[in-house]
Amino acid sequence: MLVFFLMGAVLVPLIGSLFCFVLPRKVREGWAVGIVALSFVFLLFLIGPIMQGKLIQVDFLSFEGNYFGLSFFADGISLTFALIFSFIGLIALIYSLSYMKEYENQREYYFMTCLMIASLIGVSFSRNLILFYVFWEIAALTTWRLIGFYREKKIIQIADKTFLMTFLGSSFMLVGFVLIYVQTGSLDLIQLRGAAPPNINTALFLIFLGIIAKSAILPLHTWLSDAHPVAPSPMSAILSGVEVEIGLLGFLRIFVWMAGVSWNWILILAIVSSLIGAGAALVEKDIKRIIAYSTVSQVGYILLGFALLTKVGIIAALLYFIVHAIAKASLFLGAGIVERRYKTRDITKLGGLMKTSPVFGIAFLFSTLSIAGFPPFGGFYAKLMVIMGVVREGYLWVATLAIIGAILTMLYLFRLFNGIFMGKEVPAKSTSSSRLMIGCVVFLGIISLAIGIFITQSLELPSIAVAEMFK
Repeated sequence: MLVFFLMGAVLVPLIGSLFCFVLPRKVREGWAVGIVALSFVFLLFLIGPIMQGKLIQVDFLSFEGNYFGLSFFADGISLTFALIFSFIGLIALIYSLSYMKEYENQREYYFMTCLMIASLIGVSFSRNLILFYVFWEIAALTTWRLIGFYREKKIIQIADKTFLMTFLGSSFMLVGFVLIYVQTGSLDLIQLRGAAPPNINTALFLIFLGIIAKSAILPLHTWLSDAHPVAPSPMSAILSGVEVEIGLLGFLRIFVWMAGVSWNWILILAIVSSLIGAGAALVEKDIKRIIAYSTVSQVGYILLGFALLTKVGIIAALLYFIVHAIAKASLFLGAGIVERRYKTRDITKLGGLMKTSPVFGIAFLFSTLSIAGFPPFGGFYAKLMVIMGVVREGYLWVATLAIIGAILTMLYLFRLFNGIFMGKEVPAKSTSSSRLMIGCVVFLGIISLAIGIFITQSLELPSIAVAEMFK
């Protein structure tokens, strides 16, 4: 039965996405939400067994030589990522029911969105590195189409730039996988666990290029801030909330699970990415670009925790991955509501929204405070644990820079919130945002608060997942 739930979580949205092309509009929308919701439910059934230490494995097809196989496995790490991917995807689809109803090409939109969510779940559970790469590239292709959804010339150019940068990175990663096969004779992650040969640094470096391109880490971050302003807001929620995180999953699987190595310069790259992203967000005026640069900054924090290769660091980073995905999705969905009402994303031309939409404003504030790291929100505990992990390893100067980055994060997020919700009220140009759209933002804002209030429970799955990795 556990195998059924595991494969159902991957195959239901993967195969079900095809029906989005043939179903009539009203049925298609419900179908898209339904298949992703079912996938999420299947994943919920895996939580109990995984938390009891069970490793679920499926091997449909394998070839002699261990170079490829339709093989999947679920452990605490993969389940944590898959749960967040499917949950954020589900909320984005529900939001889309209202947000996307005025646009054409909806068949392609719902097909691509469901396929993207399926590919993200597939990446999470892939046991074979080539299968991992296949799902990784499906995610890249769907991202390309969804960023270019509005079909304007400039938008298509930005979508092409995104695809080319991430494809170049993934090409390096594929070469790295080939080198791993040449040196180990296998691409099976179960067999490769802790089995990296001593001469694997070239392969790891190539794979790391693919990781930072996907996760928008400096210096391969420039596509993200261009992509968000032109993409539909539900796509932005998935893109910054979860899509960029699959690079971090790749880091865990290759650098921690397989090789058990990291390099000090990765810590430097992570903290520099965090600082520069925060600095750029502090001077931007476009709401979506501010939040996009925030992603560059916060993903740097997550990478910093992972790169420590310690239990405390990885648990903290996993918690922050969860916190960031939920809160960042909320901010992008909120940005979509603001843009629709005021026909602008310039925070200097906005203000006073708290007076007319206090519930929306409070929910947006909750997500802002979570990413800013204010107690009792989950972001506070996650950032504190990352910094404590850095200090315990003796990197005091890195911890100092991380604190500076946290202060900058507070500044640009308060500037963002103040520009939209406080001050003199600016008349809205439209009231088309629905209760459904606002409800999605409110729901995510409440979860952002709940993670911090129930921090002990929030840490259970990440703690068990990391304990498994260090057995």
